[in-house]
Amino acid sequence: MLSVNERFDRQIAIFGVQGQEKIQSTKVVLVGYGGLGTFVLPQLCLLGIKHITVVEHETFSATNRNRYMGFLYSDFDAVKGIGIEKVLVAERIAKGIDPDIDIKLVGNRLESHEAFDAIMKADIVVGCLDSDGARSILNELCIAYGVTYIDLATEVFDDGTFGGRVAIVKDGDGCLHCMGDGLDQTEVRRYLADETQLENEARVYGVDKGSLTIGSGPSVVDLNGIIASLGVQELKLFITDPQNTSRYLNYRGHLKTISKVQIGQGTYCYCCSMFNKKENANIARYLGVKGKK
Repeated sequence: MLSVNERFDRQIAIFGVQGQEKIQSTKVVLVGYGGLGTFVLPQLCLLGIKHITVVEHETFSATNRNRYMGFLYSDFDAVKGIGIEKVLVAERIAKGIDPDIDIKLVGNRLESHEAFDAIMKADIVVGCLDSDGARSILNELCIAYGVTYIDLATEVFDDGTFGGRVAIVKDGDGCLHCMGDGLDQTEVRRYLADETQLENEARVYGVDKGSLTIGSGPSVVDLNGIIASLGVQELKLFITDPQNTSRYLNYRGHLKTISKVQIGQGTYCYCCSMFNKKENANIARYLGVKGKK
């Protein structure tokens, strides 16, 4: 069996034995095991992250087959219309790369006690979510408990433009609400709304209730891979060389560009003001939310 140094000698040559030791001792929680998450997890394992928790409540579906790395065709039973639990595939992938890895599975929604507990104890949280509503909750939770949050997102627009971004939320000096383009507040509000609120909105504005629910947008495997790799790159740098991390990276695929967005200072943000306030931030109000997808 290869020693730790032999296994990782190619990357130890980049950031040294001490850097590798930091990587292996870092506790990472991956929230969302879909198009982005399935690219992130194997890279974390290959880097040598030894303590990983995966939060994902959904099962594999036929429409996931175009972009989910590591899933088998047989993971969805077309006859029964039933797919495997995504977290079980996460475990299969992680253990296939490193049998000794400490991987914990949370097969519940983000808005559950089990998920909240895991996130509060993490060193770094990587968000691979497809809803700004869920992002808003995770953003607040990580800020309130002083946990570094790396958020990944992709975008595909009707006009043919596409891309994504990687944002790092830390230290209460910038979050998803006040950095870059911010979050879609309409989507956040609808995600948090209950059925009665949605029905009332439909009556007031004459909008069909079905159109008020949030659905996953277009997604392709190559774009997911690019954004996931950018995210893992920034995670690696944050652990081994934090001065060289970028707080906000924008990728524009149609232009073939990656740009570093400067984060302004001094603007008041309520979410940022809750940094490390823990229970006083009242994040528990989100427990049990049935986010609209």
